[in-house]
Amino acid sequence: MSKSMSSKLLFRPVNLAPIPLVLLLACTLFGGAITPVHAADSLVPDGGFENGIAGWKVFIPEESKDKNCRFEIISDSPHSGTTCVRLQSDDFARFSIGLGLLPVQAGDRYRVSVWLKADAGAQVRANAPGFVIRLGLRQGDADAEGGHLFIAPGNRVTRSIPADPASVLPKQWTQLEAVIEIPPGVDAMGPSLFSWWTSGTILADDFSIEKVDATTPLTPVWTKGAP
Repeated sequence: MSKSMSSKLLFRPVNLAPIPLVLLLACTLFGGAITPVHAADSLVPDGGFENGIAGWKVFIPEESKDKNCRFEIISDSPHSGTTCVRLQSDDFARFSIGLGLLPVQAGDRYRVSVWLKADAGAQVRANAPGFVIRLGLRQGDADAEGGHLFIAPGNRVTRSIPADPASVLPKQWTQLEAVIEIPPGVDAMGPSLFSWWTSGTILADDFSIEKVDATTPLTPVWTKGAP
């Protein structure tokens, strides 16, 4: 979804009629407030980073805390609109920016998409995908059994660990996209954009998660040894 379309959706007149149950179940939770999400809206409120870093949190695992992992909003060559996010580290590192938990229902399907571009000097550690979308799956107060969902370059969907690298990270804006289904028992997910053992700079823009019809074909789950 383009930023211009997203803005139109976000600022359209509010219908004060009772909200159907299906929309209440697809609410987003940010800062303790629940906001209804219509089926055509993205669950990511500012996936184009036009409003700065508000709502985004950085996560740096212990093994990467000495790699100077950082992110900032920049206006240099975004995919669309006026801004994008830049993820940087001084050495091979694993870190992410993410949102709060979103309430979901098992069996719901979502189209997840982001545009990414690596700097010419970016390097990826051997056998690492370099960048992934991670959908942290929760069941009650704990991580869901079976692990999180990952979407890696090449639109490779996996559970628990990211897929093997499909190729080098793109040096031009490239879309990473997949249709996923919420596994049984999962009642919330936390989306994040992960620099996965990359040294240097990755740009990301137009991150979106949109609910789709149950008949929308799923992106096949990737298995090791598959193309």
